[in-house]
Amino acid sequence: MPELLKVGDLTCEPNSKVRGFLKVAGAGIEMPITLVSGSSGKTVVITGGTHGGEYPGIETAIRLAQEIEPRHIQGKLAIVHPVNTTSFLAKTQYYVPADGRNLNRMFPGKALGTLAERIAYTISTELFAQADFYMDLHGGDIHEALIPFALYPSSVAPDVVRVSREAASRVGVRYVVGSSSSNGAFGSAAASGVPSILVEIGQCGLWSEEEVKAYYRGVKNVLGYLGVLRGECEDLGPVKYLERMTVISAQHEGCWYPCVKPGDTIAESQKFGEMRDYFGKVLGEYRAPLAGIVLYVASSLAITAGDPLGAVG
Repeated sequence: MPELLKVGDLTCEPNSKVRGFLKVAGAGIEMPITLVSGSSGKTVVITGGTHGGEYPGIETAIRLAQEIEPRHIQGKLAIVHPVNTTSFLAKTQYYVPADGRNLNRMFPGKALGTLAERIAYTISTELFAQADFYMDLHGGDIHEALIPFALYPSSVAPDVVRVSREAASRVGVRYVVGSSSSNGAFGSAAASGVPSILVEIGQCGLWSEEEVKAYYRGVKNVLGYLGVLRGECEDLGPVKYLERMTVISAQHEGCWYPCVKPGDTIAESQKFGEMRDYFGKVLGEYRAPLAGIVLYVASSLAITAGDPLGAVG
């Protein structure tokens, strides 16, 4: 990778730190970004707030950008905090308010697409194109209850899978899950050859100091594993690997009544919950598609058709 770290209009010289904004072409919005360049080494991209209501990841990215200095690293960091600024300020789940699109389903994006597609395109071309590793920090959206877990890409080049899986195991979360998704930010980056992980810590659109401290420690541990942050990589506890994650999506509009909790062990075909109409009539029952661990459950009473109701790993 080149010695200079250039992103949009910003240039970060070796042994320096630059704060500014990454403009989304033709959209009239910009994303806050911090560039940190130490001695020569890997370039790592970190994003928080791909979904604007997932606060632990956003606050972790902000603190990393504040606290990491060039003298702390061997290599370069580009930290976006947050990505989805309009969703963050509107306090919305998943979606970019201007186009109603889930940003994390728009990658690699389009230069002349909707706002969500343009944001994805900017991240892909300006950051993924020069990255050696990528971390996408999530955190249980406004309507999601979950247990902490990390995803790694499982259907890409073997070397990318290996590095991603090993990095995910250093975050300090109990569950590390394989994912074949390619249209999310981390899946798209991995498909282009960049080892990547997605981390979920926090839930229900809330954040706490305890969660952010754990998140911060985990991200720094991954940077240590990559050889970017000076110091040793810690053992943050045992990891359970899950082969895949299967999402259960709503086929009805109405009210959601789950009968499982995040962290529950569930059998194949065991009842996951049910949808009812506004009069309490059952519209449909939902059952686990496989045996495994309940990773997240929609905590919102209100559900529209197509919304995720939860996931089993």
